[in-house]
Amino acid sequence: MKAIVLAGGFATRLRPLTLTRPKSMLPILGKPLLDWILESLSRLDLEEVVISVRYLAEVIERRYSGKYVGKAPIKFAKETKPLGDAGPLKLVEQLYGLDTTFIVIYGDVFTDVCIESILAFHRKHGGIATLMLVEVSDPSRYGVAVLDDSYRIRSFVEKPRENPPSKLANAGIYVFEPEVLKFIPSVSFYRIARDLIPNILRYGDVYGYVYRGLWSDIGVPKDYLEANIEALRRFYPEGYVDPEAEIHSDVTIHHPVYIAKGCVVREGSVLGPNTIILEGVQIGPGTRIIDSLLFRDVVIEGYSYIECAIVSERVYIGKWVRIDRGSVIGDEVVISDGVHMPRETVVLPFKEISSSIDEPKKVIL
Repeated sequence: MKAIVLAGGFATRLRPLTLTRPKSMLPILGKPLLDWILESLSRLDLEEVVISVRYLAEVIERRYSGKYVGKAPIKFAKETKPLGDAGPLKLVEQLYGLDTTFIVIYGDVFTDVCIESILAFHRKHGGIATLMLVEVSDPSRYGVAVLDDSYRIRSFVEKPRENPPSKLANAGIYVFEPEVLKFIPSVSFYRIARDLIPNILRYGDVYGYVYRGLWSDIGVPKDYLEANIEALRRFYPEGYVDPEAEIHSDVTIHHPVYIAKGCVVREGSVLGPNTIILEGVQIGPGTRIIDSLLFRDVVIEGYSYIECAIVSERVYIGKWVRIDRGSVIGDEVVISDGVHMPRETVVLPFKEISSSIDEPKKVIL
């Protein structure tokens, strides 16, 4: 059995974070999302794991080339043109063959589901496909399934705008039988939810595995921040401070807070709750950080306030800076002393911000 991870998308809605890295390489508690996905597959008896790549493919290939998931080697299927999320399945078939049951996982899904349980459900029900489903509050963002009493999918609607037929959303993990491949055109743009699922529903039985545990679809920065906070609450409900972090005795921590190795937090700072601080971050005195994510090697000189924001790698923040909720700061931005960034400010990588932003929701190009 093979597993395919779809990691080739541009992830434009996650910019500026994905201007400098693929979406699947965004960290969750300091570990790339793709690491979490591959670890979830490591308990399976797999023949191969194939990662479908395109945008910034070299970043993924550099990290995973020559590696294994359990005993299964990691291989790559590199798209030379956009193929959607179903087209890569045909490419994988051509490159490596798909003649038995196979698993497909989106590279932007964070979940603690046991994939063995989905496989067992699929084998028990005997359909040509099984979709993992989760209940969501806003079905309009997802493909939505209606099930009968035996968990067979009766209908499937992609992103219903009005009167969604259910709240059971496509969660981005599939088990397919190889016969579904005949419904996909040869190496061309094709969508799983929009094209493939409606077609195979007319052909055979497709089932829905309903999961009610940890699951996040990382579509926009708000989702991504919430995924990190949910992971923090799930895996470190009392918080985590690495033994190699240097925390001044006068620092106040309102857990849950995650502080990685090599971090330094100076006197008078107050951190948390729901704050993730990754490796090598330097936080000067008198700084307040709430509900936020700081990527590795961020430097904050001190006396600053950050709330419900994402600050990406190697950002430099001077003194007396305020970053308000919903703001996202790209890699290696330099922010001068006294700057105020109102809510939902977005700053692209490598910018220098020397004066306050005059209104909320601005994008600094």
